[in-house]
Amino acid sequence: MEKRDLVTIIVCSYNQGSYIRECLDSIKAQTYNNIQLIVADDASPDNSVQVFEDWLNENDYPAIKNFHQKNTGLATILNECLELIKGEYVKVIAADDFLHPEAIEKCIGKLKSMGENYGMVYTDTYGIDDHSNILKDIADYNGMYNEDPEIFRQNLIKNNRIAALTVVMRKEALTKTGAYRNDLLVEDYYRWLMISSLYHIAYIPEKLAYYRLHSSNISSAKTERIDEECLYLQIMFDTTGQFRKNINYKIEQLYLGNKLSKFLQSQFQQYSYKKKRLAWAIQYNISPGLYTLINRYL
Repeated sequence: MEKRDLVTIIVCSYNQGSYIRECLDSIKAQTYNNIQLIVADDASPDNSVQVFEDWLNENDYPAIKNFHQKNTGLATILNECLELIKGEYVKVIAADDFLHPEAIEKCIGKLKSMGENYGMVYTDTYGIDDHSNILKDIADYNGMYNEDPEIFRQNLIKNNRIAALTVVMRKEALTKTGAYRNDLLVEDYYRWLMISSLYHIAYIPEKLAYYRLHSSNISSAKTERIDEECLYLQIMFDTTGQFRKNINYKIEQLYLGNKLSKFLQSQFQQYSYKKKRLAWAIQYNISPGLYTLINRYL
């Protein structure tokens, strides 16, 4: 029997003790049987660590443990886990999500069939509630199926079209794109864009994962930060000016609403396809009202 390449699965928890068993059960149930498991917890105040320990003992399942005594943030704990990876392929999953039994088998098969020009693969996913009931589709991922790889690369800059829990990366692609960034909430989106700049990305039009949608709402401040970071990434990766109209419009609306942060101001000034009059107004602190008048009469 042909020996299968080793796949590393990193399970990260923070206050997700209620869901850990379901996640680990799904990993144990994989039809792909050459898996290195790394379990990580970022100093959860709940019983996450105990649930990990109990499940590993009960199932006699080998795993490398990375349990923090002090909360450091997801990026830090993931970067520590990167040093522990032995597999040729890598999946990172939150402990409140879980996998279809054939998820790893099909993802590895897809990457092998597509060749080394493909650095990662992602799939469609179910959305589930706190009780693991399946919800209505959270996105139309299949709309991009069979899309030309170059068109997909450009459209990925427009918005994040990839559910992180479904992704399997080549270790080489992960290594080449560097450490996880602790200054971004949308670090996964940054990772996909970095990998996309070096490789093609494959897609499987099957629901091979279960994404937990919790009832708690995201704060407006967090939503604004995510929107700002996505705009920052669009500015960073739009090297051809394809999205200049959209980027300039969003920056202008933030400026007119007195919501343009100093960070985005500096990033916009470095954008090769910025609207010159807008960049000038921002640079010299022209009031939005005066800027509007200038645009009206010039």
